Amino acid sequence: MNTMISNEKTFLDNETWRYFWHPVCTVKELEESDTGRGQLLRVKLLSTDIVVARLENGVVALNNRCPHRSAQLHLGWNKGNCIQCPYHGWMWGEGGKCMGIPAAPDGPIPPNAKATAYDCQEKYGLVWVRLDGSADTEIPGHIVYDDPTFKCVHGPSYDWKTHSARRVENYTDLAHFPFVHPETLGRDGHVTFLTPDIAFRKEGRMRFRYDPPKDARQAMDARGGMSPLAFTDYTINLPFGVTLDLTLQNGNRTVMWMWATPLDNIHCRSFWFACRNSDHDGPDQPHMDMQAVILEEDVDIVESQDPEQIPHPRDEIAVGPDKVSLTYRRLLYELCKAKADGPEAIKTWLNNERDNI
Repeated sequence: MNTMISNEKTFLDNETWRYFWHPVCTVKELEESDTGRGQLLRVKLLSTDIVVARLENGVVALNNRCPHRSAQLHLGWNKGNCIQCPYHGWMWGEGGKCMGIPAAPDGPIPPNAKATAYDCQEKYGLVWVRLDGSADTEIPGHIVYDDPTFKCVHGPSYDWKTHSARRVENYTDLAHFPFVHPETLGRDGHVTFLTPDIAFRKEGRMRFRYDPPKDARQAMDARGGMSPLAFTDYTINLPFGVTLDLTLQNGNRTVMWMWATPLDNIHCRSFWFACRNSDHDGPDQPHMDMQAVILEEDVDIVESQDPEQIPHPRDEIAVGPDKVSLTYRRLLYELCKAKADGPEAIKTWLNNERDNI
């Protein structure tokens, strides 16, 4: 590690993210996990090994360790009302309840025979998991997913070796376009911009609008190409979600939605949608291809950041045009401070609206 970086990896408390919903897979990935044993998919969230299954009453998420003799449950069977362990056949149902022990069919089932279960829901074609529900957080919104005037296409998820917060910073960074994306999103030579006013809204939404100089910025259009951008409304859904509502100079809108799920403290998996309000009947693949080009321009630079996590403020230099990332970091820090006061404090903090933060 760079000797200029302090020994403290980050000034943020990574345990805070346990209180939030994160997508862990797509519904399609879960459906395709059935290889003859039923839908059982191994996923990772915040260094926690999890098995996701579709049971008779919906999707469930259990810790991937069988409490009996510690075998991994994703190697077992989906029996419809339970997950059966591959080692001794113990059966674990909704909420982690033990549904049966083949070697002791007449019982009794030990009172401590319970697998660790996590909150689990389907939304937007994604499977979401929350490790700790005591703060009563909500799955973040998607402003156009159910809007019939838009067509939303789910892109392939991707893993980067960086912290989720670094991924969000890159996605919302206003100053890197002419250097990293000079022929796609940016324009070579257009290196200055006005710093935006930033507001905080309920459910942990950091909101700002970016008005680039004329012809200084492009965005993906309805056909998956690049067109001049008029302005962008940004929403950062704390802690790790972003919505870009892009209005093109031709009046059409493209909405990009992304969530960077923390696999652990230095790896994230991004789930995303590209949505358009015109050319619904046109092919979707050009949108996937264009995003692949843009991601390829970003990935090596973002993964080169040392450390992978957001470091202590004293370990990086900041200037005025860094306002978006500085505000985002401050909000994450405030959120971690609220977590120290308990789940209710998190809930209160998330709904404390403010202007000009």
